[in-house]
Amino acid sequence: MKRALDFLEIPTRSVKPRKQGLTIVRDHNIGWNCAVDMVEAVGPVIDYVKMRHITVCVAPLDENDLTIKKIRLYKENEMDVFPGGIVFENAFVQNKVEPTFETLVKMGFTAVECSENIINIDIKEKINSIKMAKKAGLKVLFEVGEKYPEGPLDVDLCVKECHTLIEAGADLVIVEKSLLETSLGAAGEHKDAYRIEELIKRVGLQYLTFEAESKLHQGWLFNTFGPDVNIGPNLHPDDIAKMDATRLTWSREGGYTWLIERAKAAGCLA
Repeated sequence: MKRALDFLEIPTRSVKPRKQGLTIVRDHNIGWNCAVDMVEAVGPVIDYVKMRHITVCVAPLDENDLTIKKIRLYKENEMDVFPGGIVFENAFVQNKVEPTFETLVKMGFTAVECSENIINIDIKEKINSIKMAKKAGLKVLFEVGEKYPEGPLDVDLCVKECHTLIEAGADLVIVEKSLLETSLGAAGEHKDAYRIEELIKRVGLQYLTFEAESKLHQGWLFNTFGPDVNIGPNLHPDDIAKMDATRLTWSREGGYTWLIERAKAAGCLA
């Protein structure tokens, strides 16, 4: 549909189905009306929805169940849907990963998050889990990084693990929030910020998604690497509209870079 202000140039980016610049929001067990509101308000910029693990584990396989209905709603609006990583971890400790993946597909999920919040998994088990998920027909988001690291990001080690996961079939590697916090500081001013730049350079922007919940971290990522940075998976629905403006450097956190460049060209920069 034509914009009312179509005579004004505005910054733009890719549209669905996107391969980069993905936004991954978290459904914190919101109600049906809230889910519909979210889809109506910011659905065009949401690419994945993460469902809270406890709601997934208690949901019946019933087409009228709220969780199942929301999965269907999101998919109808070009969003991949996956459960929180604790679902995978719970299945792993009970040696029931394969039937869990198969049932997630029956529930309507299109992807799965594999994480190590509570458990430790060796690399062979990670590869095997990815292959089981892909066999079931699920996309895979695999998280890397410790929740409470004792030191800065070990780039070589992280790059090696990312490459192994991607080669095994992982669609996205989630960079844990703590790795951003220890490397970037509050806003990218930390001396170890280069570690994130090196990680992206060696792995590829399209394969990584950053658990960047801080608006300043989001601004640093977009200003450093452009609008095609993948962000998620724990974004709150209320933050999506503001973050998409930041993607386009059209907010305070984004530095209003797009507008500043045009103000300079017009000779009216404040």
